[in-house]
Amino acid sequence: MNAYFRQVGRTALRTLDFRTRSCRGEFLIYLVVSQLPLVVAHWTASWFAPPPVADAIMLAAAFVISAPLFALGVRRLHDFGHSGWWSLPLLVLIGRTLILDLIGLTAGWPVRSAIEGILSYIDWLATIPSVAVFAAMAAWPGKKGTNRFGLAPQSVPTQTETADTEKSAPAV
Repeated sequence: MNAYFRQVGRTALRTLDFRTRSCRGEFLIYLVVSQLPLVVAHWTASWFAPPPVADAIMLAAAFVISAPLFALGVRRLHDFGHSGWWSLPLLVLIGRTLILDLIGLTAGWPVRSAIEGILSYIDWLATIPSVAVFAAMAAWPGKKGTNRFGLAPQSVPTQTETADTEKSAPAV
């Protein structure tokens, strides 16, 4: 289990790395494990803070989670040998959601609803390619070997590899 949290930590440290590659395992683990802070933030904010403050906390948590996700998406596309620009539809949807949430917090829900009503006619232009790119990043393995973005990334160690490493490590 610690290997998964270490993997998420490495992903977070590489938030501004748009040049290298990331494996499918790193992508999937980050998607799953990164939801834990959102759940904790939502639960604690809803119990201890008034609704506007809770909404601001959730927006901040979503931004913190989304920042590494964009760089991870670019690195994942690099693993296929494609340009990171293919992740632009994902950035548009993530940015749209965060901006609409910010507008909802600052100007109120009626203003957000009016803007969202206008955007609903063009949302499908970004949604269809985003879903396709996201599904490809989650489902397909990357290209083996070296490509123009560097060496193939190492996958996350399995439970047995982690146990073997811990057994072979000298006791301190």
